[in-house]
Amino acid sequence: MDKSKLALFGEKLKTNSANLSRIVSGKMKEILQTPTPESKMVDEATSETLEEPNWGMNLRICGLINSDEFNGSEVVKAIKRRINQKSPVVQKHCLDLLETCAMNCEKVFSVIASEKVLEDMVRLIDNPQVEQSNRTRALQLIRAWGESEDIAYLPVFSQTYLSLKGRGESLDAAGGNSPPIPYASESHTYQQSLNPPERYPVPEAGLHALALDDSEAFFTDHQPVSVEEKKEHLVVARNSLEVLSSILNSEAEPKPLKEELTLSLLDKCKQSLYVIKEIVQSTTNDEETLFEALYLNDELQQLVSKYEELEASQSLGEQQSQNADAAKNDAEAVQNLNERREGDKSEESEAAQNLDRKIPQKSNTLEAGVNATEVHDHIETKIVDSTKEKNGESILKTNTE
Repeated sequence: MDKSKLALFGEKLKTNSANLSRIVSGKMKEILQTPTPESKMVDEATSETLEEPNWGMNLRICGLINSDEFNGSEVVKAIKRRINQKSPVVQKHCLDLLETCAMNCEKVFSVIASEKVLEDMVRLIDNPQVEQSNRTRALQLIRAWGESEDIAYLPVFSQTYLSLKGRGESLDAAGGNSPPIPYASESHTYQQSLNPPERYPVPEAGLHALALDDSEAFFTDHQPVSVEEKKEHLVVARNSLEVLSSILNSEAEPKPLKEELTLSLLDKCKQSLYVIKEIVQSTTNDEETLFEALYLNDELQQLVSKYEELEASQSLGEQQSQNADAAKNDAEAVQNLNERREGDKSEESEAAQNLDRKIPQKSNTLEAGVNATEVHDHIETKIVDSTKEKNGESILKTNTE
């Protein structure tokens, strides 16, 4: 065996060992971790003993998430843990609960994206040992989310759907409608089944629970941190990096730079930069962790810089648009003023023309009166002349006699 093959084999063995160590560590943590209120209720709502979904319990979980009594991230993590169990009943109830939370809680879609739940659902679909009904149900959810325009700002949903479609998965079998899911619960005890909405809700607020909430406290107590804890923080950083990158690289215009989800991810990436710096400084004998930390540090810095560039460009565009609107309004105001002035001039001109028409009529009347008087005088003159003529003839006749 040559050195290149030996090195490749050693690298593969090292990677497999790291993955196995991560899996074992995760399983041990699940065993030793104290159950949270969220995980307890998720376990109860997805119990293997339930023959039908417990819609009342599912809606109660949604109500607790919406009232901030439950952490949506913890609920999704508990569902993610339960969905990987082998029991088909538990898997079915997990898919029902996941869809109910996604349809009723504004925070859940971003958590599904950041916690990579879709990857678990794809593994469920790819596993031939999973019941066909559960595989079809997972495919239905991925298709519905992938085709939804309301969550297009999270490209991971459409990308996962298109990936399955490109692989030739039987999406036609998933074309049917999902079973009716209760929607928009207003209280914890409301259990009447309602029709699902036509489209999924768009997250708008309260999206700060996207990953582990203890990253801010990392290294603050100056206690030694284990390799596994470092890797967990690197996973959080990688998840935040991928989701924020998908938002900034999406084709949506304008970019949702000021939405709470984007701002939360940006804050998480900036926090991860500090954590990664501490990891690099404290790591001496673990090359894999060190190289990954250095790589993520570069990627995070580039992504934060890209966000700042997009923000500056968007702000400039908004300012130019406002200036253009102001200039347009000023031009319209000037045009309206000129039109009013032209209208006033037109009215004045028309009034003057009307006045000119009235004055000649009076002159004609006067002229007609003068002409009538002249005719009358002329007639009188003729009568007088005729009388004089007759008198002259009469006098001449008398004298002749």
